[in-house]
Amino acid sequence: MRKGLKLDHDALFMRLFFKSSSEVTDEEVEYYREYPDQIDEVTAPISIHKFFLWAGALLGIAIVAIAKFLKYSGTLSFLSEGIFEFVIDIIYESGIALIGAAVTAYMLGVVLNKQQDNAAKWREEIRRRIKDSTE
Repeated sequence: MRKGLKLDHDALFMRLFFKSSSEVTDEEVEYYREYPDQIDEVTAPISIHKFFLWAGALLGIAIVAIAKFLKYSGTLSFLSEGIFEFVIDIIYESGIALIGAAVTAYMLGVVLNKQQDNAAKWREEIRRRIKDSTE
């Protein structure tokens, strides 16, 4: 194993996330030639998922706060009561929906991560047993 051969998986994920093409660098080829078993494990790091979930939840909280501010500040007092309630309800429910989506995605992410860990262990065991049976 060569020292200094390292790949930043977070940077790789971000590059794959924001680019439309699947360009492969020479550094990546060299790294995965040395560690081919890690090719299957190129997925989003947990920290990236958590960042987007927190951003969604905080955006939802901000939208709910804006809805409450608009409701009690009198800023929209020029609207009729029916239109006023409709606008406030739409803004408020949009914020609540974002918070709910973030919580749901977090719970599903926990389950998916557990499944991915189990699948990786299963693949390793299958490869090991196939290798052992052919020797």
